[in-house]
Amino acid sequence: MSTATAQQIGAIHGIARRLGLDTDTRRDVIAAVAPGKRSCADLSKAEAIRVIDRLKALQGGASPARGAADLAGPYAAKLRALWLSGWHLGVVRDRTDTALLAFLERQTGLEHTRFLADAAAARRVIEALKAWLAREGGVEWPASGSVEASKAAVWRAQRRRMVALGLAVVDVEPALGTDLDGEIRAGGTLIRKRIKAGRP
Repeated sequence: MSTATAQQIGAIHGIARRLGLDTDTRRDVIAAVAPGKRSCADLSKAEAIRVIDRLKALQGGASPARGAADLAGPYAAKLRALWLSGWHLGVVRDRTDTALLAFLERQTGLEHTRFLADAAAARRVIEALKAWLAREGGVEWPASGSVEASKAAVWRAQRRRMVALGLAVVDVEPALGTDLDGEIRAGGTLIRKRIKAGRP
């Protein structure tokens, strides 16, 4: 099995840096994509490609979304992931970074994630977002708080919301290795279409 190339490792570090991920968060992303591994040096070429794809998905893809605000700082990626989870649950009505920054300012008085350096303040914003998604979206957050467990919790909440909206749902737990990001995006599209059609 060929190991990740220097270019791939450089890309992982570069994208993680632009997202404002700290070392532990970057390693959590690696572990979520390649279970049992937390270092770029341990990845195969194929695993490195999947890690890069996952980081690009967090980044919002190659082209910035409407309202992109170049989020930066140690908590930016976590906040954006939660915000997009809310979007895919139909709770957040404006998915843009600009809307997320408005939420941040209401919560903390800070105008941008790059100013969010205090861990206690960041925790308050993160917990406020999670409480909102639990209350309005029905997310039952796991005690572990791992990336994959949190995604699975959002996935389950989506399925319950889809049932409540009258959408056909195959209620089977996702198999190990399932692309939860892709499933959550697809579920979000269905939920938003149904809400737009007048079935909140």
